[in-house]
Amino acid sequence: MTKLVVVFNWHFFLIAGLACLGGIVAIWLIPFTWLQVIIAFGVFAAVYFLIISIIASYFVYDHSDLYKLERWPDRVIPQGATSATLVHAGFDPASRKLIKKYPNMQWTVLDFFNPHTTTETSIRTARKLFPPVPGEIQIQVDDWPLEDASQDVIFVISAAHEIRDDLERSAFFREASRIVKPTGRVVVIEQLRDLRNLFVFGAAVLHFLPYRTWQASFESGRLRKVDEFWMSPWMKTFVLESKN
Repeated sequence: MTKLVVVFNWHFFLIAGLACLGGIVAIWLIPFTWLQVIIAFGVFAAVYFLIISIIASYFVYDHSDLYKLERWPDRVIPQGATSATLVHAGFDPASRKLIKKYPNMQWTVLDFFNPHTTTETSIRTARKLFPPVPGEIQIQVDDWPLEDASQDVIFVISAAHEIRDDLERSAFFREASRIVKPTGRVVVIEQLRDLRNLFVFGAAVLHFLPYRTWQASFESGRLRKVDEFWMSPWMKTFVLESKN
């Protein structure tokens, strides 16, 4: 997965690399000492974030249990669950692994990727490299073709942050609240816009959402938090139930 992070965000790494090269050339050519110090600091920061973000991505995606599925799914899936839904935003590395791990459950995979509204280059690249799984259903964020209270567990893994509008995100979670059973769980896994992510991902942290924003989205989406835990030092897992 770490390799895929680099592939999906190659343009950012290229820009940062070119900026570092330009900074080194500028330091060599510019005679003003104070300006050289500023440029050198910028080059150091760029190199730091290039290296540390790749290391952190390894711990987020490869070293953690996120896609190994050894411990966390059993913690969040209700006992006796027979139906599950996974919702993603155009990139889905989890559903095949979850289906293989829990073959006796009835699975539905939903995709709310919209090429007309999703402008992230990384998502577009991921979509080209990883086509939809068989039977996947394309949806609108506020319209899921599933019956009320029909699902034991709903997984939303590193996807809901792609819904940038607060009202649309609330509508998304209201749909999750509608279709999950009263005894079911909605599992949302996301990186947060916080200091720990800022220190390793730099300005890219702005693409994530703050903890308080998630809390507000869950509340307006009629979901109640029943558990939360860190999947890794940089990724939080929220376990929710319907308030309907």
